[in-house]
Amino acid sequence: MSSGADVPMSKTDWIVVGAGSAGCMVAAQLAHATDSRRGLITVVEPPGATARQIDRERPANWLNLLGSSEDWNLSTQESHQLANRTIRWPRGRGLGGSSRINAMIWFPPTRKDLQMLVTASGGSWSISKLQQDLKDLTQWTRPEPPTWQSESSQRFLQATNQLDEGKAGSYMRLNRSGRRWNPAELLNAAQSDGTLEVQRATVNRLLCEGDRIIGVETWDDHGKNRIMANRGVIICAGAIATPGILMRSGIGPREQLQRAGIEVRLESEQVGRGLQDHLIMPVIFQVKSDRFPSHSSVQDIARWQTMGTGPLASNLAECGGLFLDDSIQIHVTPTHYLTYPKTTDHAFMTLGVNASQPQSTGMLRLQSSDPRVPLSIHPHYLEEACDRDVTVQGMRFVRRLVKETNLSQWVVSESIPGKKRGTAQDLEKAICRYSQTLYHPAGTSLMGTMSSSVVTPEFRLRGFQQGWVVDASVLPRLTHGNPNATVMLLAYKAAKELSKVVD
Repeated sequence: MSSGADVPMSKTDWIVVGAGSAGCMVAAQLAHATDSRRGLITVVEPPGATARQIDRERPANWLNLLGSSEDWNLSTQESHQLANRTIRWPRGRGLGGSSRINAMIWFPPTRKDLQMLVTASGGSWSISKLQQDLKDLTQWTRPEPPTWQSESSQRFLQATNQLDEGKAGSYMRLNRSGRRWNPAELLNAAQSDGTLEVQRATVNRLLCEGDRIIGVETWDDHGKNRIMANRGVIICAGAIATPGILMRSGIGPREQLQRAGIEVRLESEQVGRGLQDHLIMPVIFQVKSDRFPSHSSVQDIARWQTMGTGPLASNLAECGGLFLDDSIQIHVTPTHYLTYPKTTDHAFMTLGVNASQPQSTGMLRLQSSDPRVPLSIHPHYLEEACDRDVTVQGMRFVRRLVKETNLSQWVVSESIPGKKRGTAQDLEKAICRYSQTLYHPAGTSLMGTMSSSVVTPEFRLRGFQQGWVVDASVLPRLTHGNPNATVMLLAYKAAKELSKVVD
């Protein structure tokens, strides 16, 4: 490490890099275990602009946040299997991270997901203890059932009960009385009593002495700064930003680091690799009723403001479930998924299909040593034939669901991909044309017991002391459903262990 004599420096006890779902949970738990007399926790999060308050509060307005000042507005590289399209990848900016702009879905890990985590831990974890942690975690997050539900969701749930070939239900949500909530709220008490501070800056790299992580170098409008940590640095920057920080610190694939002019501190080929994401294929139907309002009526506004219910309390992704032996997830939205809120002339319902456990993996590539230059995203969607096959099976299941249940009396026609597309080849072409990300990147800083894994089952950055990684990047593979609950579970578990260091 260079002396950095001309770089401003501050000191703290713990540094938490990133204030998304994981970072907020880790910081809140650490603060709960300490006080301002025994230590200070510094959370470092890049500055972000603030969207309209109404969009930040109303669940139904969350789509307005995508592409706003609260979104990093990332995009993938062209994908061969998606007809050479690029896919816009929304990532939340500001306290709360992507929980600021997501659909607020609380989908607890399945038993298979828990077993995946136990396997990755080498058996040092157990399903029963993870289940207890999950139960305790919900006392902090307090997910709520929906206060209002569209006719589309009600009819879908009735239909799945008729077919009985999977498990569906209304999604629990991170709401408070019909208003949007995000984990940044967990930091408020710790900030008010002086246990925790937030610094708005971009972390460039980790500072090391030998194999010991001693702090971070940050960038802000005033230039470089250093923050030194007495007890350790916990990286919670997410599946995209965490590998970037590691690589700029000299931890990653040798070829990429050398190309960017970064000295190799620890060669680790898995950093930035193993990228997975859920890819949703919208199957869209015109229906007889239930036109979701694209513009709020006076009555809808009053209903939401006074009681926290009505259409404005909908998160649009209201319900869903796992089908075909948990191989596919179906999301229900009472809109035309690809055009809402522009389409107002007809009523639509979208049954979005995604492979719950995709086998295709992509990678992130470092483009520059400058933290302001984003990593290049190569998701490699659908490169494994089984992912295409499973998605086709899911589309056919949705069609059968509509044909063989009460939905048949309500659906007018199939708009996308259209009933004329019936062969597997036709459906694969539709998948290439219409599929979109579900915003669930994971797996880019793999946790495991192998020497090649980036993170140990204790969340320690392999090869270093006083450094930990806790976020979606450590997931050995994607969860069957929406991963936010699982990520917060990992953060809760990690924070309990780190709290022992406080004691």
